[in-house]
Amino acid sequence: MKPVLVALFPFLLATNVFGQIDNPEFTAVAKKFEKGNFESALESAESLIDNDKHRKKPEPYLWASMCYYAIHNSDLEKLQERFSAPLKNALKYAGKAVQKDKDNTIVENNLEYFETMKREGVAFAKEYEASDDHRKALYTYKQILNFVPNDPYVLFAKGVSELRQSATYDAEKDIAESFPVLDQRYRDIDYVPDPATSPLLKDAVVYYIDHLILNAYVDSARTVAMTARVFFPLDEGIKATLEGIK
Repeated sequence: MKPVLVALFPFLLATNVFGQIDNPEFTAVAKKFEKGNFESALESAESLIDNDKHRKKPEPYLWASMCYYAIHNSDLEKLQERFSAPLKNALKYAGKAVQKDKDNTIVENNLEYFETMKREGVAFAKEYEASDDHRKALYTYKQILNFVPNDPYVLFAKGVSELRQSATYDAEKDIAESFPVLDQRYRDIDYVPDPATSPLLKDAVVYYIDHLILNAYVDSARTVAMTARVFFPLDEGIKATLEGIK
């Protein structure tokens, strides 16, 4: 078994999750998780979610997410057999935790965990893109946006994924919202791209330029390609594409 607890428990120590939980029912879940009893901890978290007293609180959803993520990282065959899509569920419950977190306390106290969910979600989506499963990639982008709703990289990638599936209206809306934000940020010489989500940008912008060229939107393709040169000034492929647009 991989040292999942070793990897995840620092999240709890660093972000003081245990200290934030004063409800004994949440503490019970935490103790199971601490001992590595992830399936039992998940059952307890889901029971709390089904309880009218707790279903509107973010903590049970966060614990469910962390349990699913621990299961995803586990090498125990019995867990892998019983849980077919643990990372997908980890992302889902991370989004639900944020949606229930009305005062942003859970997010602020668990930034490292949500950063991990961003990285894992992006890697998951890129795997789907690599296998041309753009429907599942789009679904994953939607999941990520549930807990990082203002991330322009993910929103732009979502828009391009929608283009791939001919969802033109949604694609245009998402691209129109995200692309100018990215353009403005990259023109700031002090801007540091998000290491978790910025890897989505290059493939998405290259596809978008090709899409515009293919559909004879030459002026738009040239404008986007010029901006892409700001994003990736040393990229010879984007440079050649821009030079080739007549």
